[in-house]
Amino acid sequence: MSDYILGSLGENLIRLIQSLSNPIFDLYFGVVTTLGDTLPVLIVLVLLYYTFNKDLMSRMMYLLIFSVHLNSIIKIFFHNPRPYLYDSEFQVTTDALGKSTSWGAAGYSFPSGHSQTQGAIWGYLFSKIRDNYVYIFGSILLLSIPLSRSYLGVHWPSDIIVGTLLGISIAILFIKLEARYCIQIGEWSDKKKVSIGLLVSFGLILIGFVSLLMGTFFTFNDPISLNDPGVWLQIDIGTYPGILAGIVIGQVLEKKYVNFNTSERNKKKTSLRVILGVTSVVFLYLGAKVIDNVAEGVQNDILWITQVTNYVSYFIIAIFIAFCIPWLFDKVEKRLNFA
Repeated sequence: MSDYILGSLGENLIRLIQSLSNPIFDLYFGVVTTLGDTLPVLIVLVLLYYTFNKDLMSRMMYLLIFSVHLNSIIKIFFHNPRPYLYDSEFQVTTDALGKSTSWGAAGYSFPSGHSQTQGAIWGYLFSKIRDNYVYIFGSILLLSIPLSRSYLGVHWPSDIIVGTLLGISIAILFIKLEARYCIQIGEWSDKKKVSIGLLVSFGLILIGFVSLLMGTFFTFNDPISLNDPGVWLQIDIGTYPGILAGIVIGQVLEKKYVNFNTSERNKKKTSLRVILGVTSVVFLYLGAKVIDNVAEGVQNDILWITQVTNYVSYFIIAIFIAFCIPWLFDKVEKRLNFA
């Protein structure tokens, strides 16, 4: 199937968008689509968590965990192919600097994860930060990143429309639930937080597997089989449940043994946290990718191995982000006597 909702109209819209191709747009959309990738988003959120507003960014992380996992579940259920895989005419063959390459993306197409993430991020932040610069910058990314996905041939127009609206809707729902339950959850015991966090984490995995199972019975697109290693490579039901479990446990440990704050505006502390935060996150993320590549090498023998390694790898990353790195810069700050 082509564009899941718009059909041939979606194909024509991509052709129209790509007909505007020029070196300036190639550079601009190549850069902004990269800004919407997992690693840049993760780095920005973590740095804001360490330096700007710990509580706000913590809630943002939980919002994105549920949003992106829901996106993965919907993709599994509909398993719609990306434009450049459906028809090679949509393949963009120059990178952001005009060099020969092949833009592509892993996983299924509907809805767009980049678009849904931007919708969730800015739908949430617009309600929390009353600042014209945030509104302007956020609006630019909210429009540019989804549009870049069709410009580069990795998403259909309906993918980005549904993804953006779904992200905004999830943000609105999260804000309503946050207002009602945030204080109650904060009063839970550490044991209760960890227990419920792990229960929800495993529940998300179960929902993901059920969506995969249901996807084998529905003929929205070409049939998929649980015995096909390629199908297991296209899905991701382990990463975000792993992050959820790691964040919950890490934050419980951090509050008990570190309890850092972001209310102080100290240039030395901020610089240290930026350096340690960026270095650690990049190192951990690249390490997870290495493990993922090794797991893919034995995918034919153990079909579900990448889902297990994704869960474990990102669980460890989340523990480091929420507890180990704050513990590290707390020790260094005390050693360097940063006031």
